[in-house]
Amino acid sequence: MTVTQLNPRITMLNRLHSGKPVFGTFLMLSSAWTARIVAQAGWDYVFVDCEHGNIGDNDMHDSVNAIAACGVSPIVRVRGTDPTLIKRALDTGAHGLMIPMINTADQARGVVQAAKFPPMGVRGQGSPFSALAHGLSTPEYLQQANRDLLTIIQIESLEGVENVDEICKVPGVGEDANKDLR
Repeated sequence: MTVTQLNPRITMLNRLHSGKPVFGTFLMLSSAWTARIVAQAGWDYVFVDCEHGNIGDNDMHDSVNAIAACGVSPIVRVRGTDPTLIKRALDTGAHGLMIPMINTADQARGVVQAAKFPPMGVRGQGSPFSALAHGLSTPEYLQQANRDLLTIIQIESLEGVENVDEICKVPGVGEDANKDLR
């Protein structure tokens, strides 16, 4: 597969595109120092668990920053499909999102819409933190974000399993979800 070089800071996605395995863990505690210690354990990514973990908005921002500063990809697991949760997580400079409880293709489309900038989605730009965290100017970030950010969906119910084929057909979801965005 021919791949345009991604931002070298996006460790997890670069390893995936090169065919290498990725290893990571979950962070459920609200401390930038804990996030830094966990990230320095040799992982390619750390999921900042805002769904089940004790991590609010402030700690999410600090944890994402601490993880990324260690050369590890911070991926935020948000509490649900609400576009404001998705926007807040991406504004931290996270390298991607994990979205729980996707049961239908319509839910998956809504997630992609919220996570991607036009023309693929409706995400608005307002925070300078996301571009800064990626070492990019805002125009560079806007140009690359749709391609470079992972949007991971979780299918956790019988309804989701029954709809998995349709869910995976949603552009931005499924095998090589970012291929059409390069």
